[in-house]
Amino acid sequence: MPFVNADFKDDLPNCVDIVDIINRRVPLKKVGKDYKACCPFHHEKTPSFSVSVEKQMYKCFGCDEGGGVINFVMKFDNLGLVEAIETISGELGISVVYDENVKSVDSRLARYRNLMQRVRQFYIQQLKQSPAKDKAVNYAKNRGISGKIAKYFELGFAPPSSNLLSEFEQNDQNIADLKTMGLLCDDQYRSGQYYDFFKDRLMFPIHNAKGNIIAFGGRTFDNNTKVKYLNSPETPIFSKSKELYGLYHARKYSRSIDYILVVEGYMDVIALHQVGISQVVATLGTATTIEHLNILSRVTNTIIFCFDGDNAGKKAAWRALNVTLPVIKTGIIVKFLFLPDGEDPDSLVKKESSKVFVTRIENAQPLSQFLFSHIKAELDFSTIEGKTLFLEKVSTLLRKINYKIYQQQLLEGLAGEVNQSIEQIKYILERQDTPVQINTFDIPKNYEEPPISDFYDSDDNYKALISAPIKSSNSLIDQMIGLLLNYPSMIDETVELRVRKINDADVLQNLANSALLQEDITLEDIIKPFPQKQQLLDLYNKKKVLKNYDYKDEFLDALLKIEKKQKNENALLITNEIEYTKSLQARKGKLKS
Repeated sequence: MPFVNADFKDDLPNCVDIVDIINRRVPLKKVGKDYKACCPFHHEKTPSFSVSVEKQMYKCFGCDEGGGVINFVMKFDNLGLVEAIETISGELGISVVYDENVKSVDSRLARYRNLMQRVRQFYIQQLKQSPAKDKAVNYAKNRGISGKIAKYFELGFAPPSSNLLSEFEQNDQNIADLKTMGLLCDDQYRSGQYYDFFKDRLMFPIHNAKGNIIAFGGRTFDNNTKVKYLNSPETPIFSKSKELYGLYHARKYSRSIDYILVVEGYMDVIALHQVGISQVVATLGTATTIEHLNILSRVTNTIIFCFDGDNAGKKAAWRALNVTLPVIKTGIIVKFLFLPDGEDPDSLVKKESSKVFVTRIENAQPLSQFLFSHIKAELDFSTIEGKTLFLEKVSTLLRKINYKIYQQQLLEGLAGEVNQSIEQIKYILERQDTPVQINTFDIPKNYEEPPISDFYDSDDNYKALISAPIKSSNSLIDQMIGLLLNYPSMIDETVELRVRKINDADVLQNLANSALLQEDITLEDIIKPFPQKQQLLDLYNKKKVLKNYDYKDEFLDALLKIEKKQKNENALLITNEIEYTKSLQARKGKLKS
């Protein structure tokens, strides 16, 4: 990213009218000599957001946000400093002055972005001119996509042959950049030859927050094709875990966003836009990530996840909930909307009016309600055993929450669900985390620890054992790590819960949690957070066997062995503690006599 000249940055606020810039995003009303509006940075009914013409500053007296025009655009548009300056300058037709004495971080990035704009234009032209365009046009019409909305989302067409290659093959730099962008692939049958990554698909440009095209998605016309939707691979300017399709359009259409609806596909976003519901985004072929949540929380105070009502939808929603709990913070509300079985937003909004769909959004379940109801559905809540398991599962999730006020509110909700007082619930949770304490009674100060041989009672015929450190199950844990890395999809909620209870298995537990939260996670992604990547790769290769090998059976067998060993060791530890206490009592009696 280039560096902006310092003098230009300092002078820019003097060249623009802050009222004009803010009014393009938030409708302002003149009150006296200043302008007012409801604050875009927090929810309010009475305007407390004020813009001063004289001072060229804004200030909210409700949430205390304030600053100049650059600061406003950075926060409202979710941009960095340079991007905000470029946005303001672009809106007013001012050329940005860059500092030529400072080398750009990566000069290739601007070239990549320019190339992606040209590729977008190529796909749009193909939708108009290609001899094979009819299948794309007919598909769009059959899906109810109007010409206006197709133009708004810049939809295009990738022809069946390698037309993109033909368009750019005269320039070696373009070919190299198209490969870097994942739009051209090496032909394994012809050395030095390439072919188009996207062929015979309806094309969806993917924009970043600023509006630059950073990737593409393609939808096949044949519903029998295994991969219906195909996204660009990861590139220097595109990371699917950090981008959301439709966010740029949502903010462009409506600058005051009271909620964001998170759906699963491009067509859901487009279909909802077409009926006037513009506050909607979609993840790009991946589960919701922490990066997604951080982006959304800067745009809106209310995030609503929308899923199908079938088992797959509820499983995806549960993964989203688990990702959300550690990052939920002050002022953020998270809800869940479940659609009827077999329906998605695209299909449902065609059957019912947009007004009915908006009502569904307004009636979405709060996170707490979904959390309790989902766990209840998995057990028999009418029994003591069921309520015990319910309490255990919910309390495990509560520990993930860093927002203490919200954690307390959920704790109160949990107490109500199991008909216990908050004090009782807190006591139970504290007991779960507290090791067993040995009662040593009131031992005299001059008492000395007797030698081990003294811990013997001939009448009861036993010798008290001093508890020794529990030997770790490292070999079994290493075995399980290798198996998990080869087959992460075998981790379900039950297995992950069992793994979480293993002693001294932090790495295995973190890997299992990642596998549970992100479906079809790659080896590279699952080991990315760990510094000991090479050791994990060694364990992966050690357990890499035949393709049809049953990894899960071996994993569960190892897990069962650890559980049995841990149970026996815990039982032995408790027995030892009891015997040790009895011996101390006996010794105390001898001292008194």
